[in-house]
Amino acid sequence: MKPDTPVVVDVRAIDVGYFSIKLSLGRKLVGDSSTIATALFPSLAPRLPAGLTPQSALHGKPDGCVVSLEDVNYFVGRDAILCSSGREPREVLGDYSQTDKYLALMRGALHYIFQDAQAKSELVIRHLVLGLPLNTFGENRDKLAQRAMGEHLLPDPVHPGAHRRITVERASVIVQPQGALVSLAANHTKTFQDGWVLVIDPGGGTLDWYVARGRLPNWQRSGAYPKSMLACAYAVADKIDPTWRDNFEIIERIDKAIRENAPSFKTGGQTYELSNFATGIEAVLKESTDKMVAKLGSLDNLDTILFTGGGAKVYFDFFSKRYPKLASIMAMDDDPVFANVKGFHVAGEIMSMPVRN
Repeated sequence: MKPDTPVVVDVRAIDVGYFSIKLSLGRKLVGDSSTIATALFPSLAPRLPAGLTPQSALHGKPDGCVVSLEDVNYFVGRDAILCSSGREPREVLGDYSQTDKYLALMRGALHYIFQDAQAKSELVIRHLVLGLPLNTFGENRDKLAQRAMGEHLLPDPVHPGAHRRITVERASVIVQPQGALVSLAANHTKTFQDGWVLVIDPGGGTLDWYVARGRLPNWQRSGAYPKSMLACAYAVADKIDPTWRDNFEIIERIDKAIRENAPSFKTGGQTYELSNFATGIEAVLKESTDKMVAKLGSLDNLDTILFTGGGAKVYFDFFSKRYPKLASIMAMDDDPVFANVKGFHVAGEIMSMPVRN
């Protein structure tokens, strides 16, 4: 039997976060413009009991895939919650990118990239771009790039016992908020003609910030702090029931209420007013913001402050109250959830351009 011809794509990007995984699916023509298509799924990788498949457990075709690592089967994808035990702890780890869970989630993203490319049995990605928080970037950048490169095998859902092969020829890792900066630069060129830009990126696990003049970074003033939106949700959970920390779905509900500035959230038939937990949430916002401002030094020479990431609106509102004189230079990202992964994709396109003599 003649093997299928591999499908080849040039650039793809993956942003592995603590709440969700974002990925790019290449450029698609929307009207007359070329747009980077994106997708996301939850950062869940529940283990499957030995001998149990998602198909038999869910009696159908769940949206996602099985990833096998060290004889352990994980299920990742949009339907991962259906395979969850209900207790999915999320610890903010310095070596998160080296864990089996991270690799399982990354391969889950490769599964969706494979699907979108309409590959049959083999996909080749010329250049894959990923991101890391600045506080773990130096230590883990090369390790993650090596981990991403090479061959990744995923079970073939159509042919039992067969595998789909995904080969990553080149992998690059950049600082997470740099993605938002690249994305902003691609869409708002005038912002980068001169002046200092601060990108504030509150993710699930870390608050990242990135300072640049034009497109050139200032690493001395940039940094990350391992408390952000997840810590805000935990501050609420700890006041009600500390065991909720390990309950993915309840933490998601609390996080959603905080991000959307909702008056309350509901779980277990009970409604909880968010105003009762404002002190704990503000304590996390103040702690992480104070750490950032201490590293930044003076804020008076900044020309643009861009808020991006899943918690952008929360930190935008908090920063506006604490530093009202900076309101005129503060802006919300047009697409805060996908800004980083779109920027990763653009960075990959730039890095993949042939060098002109």
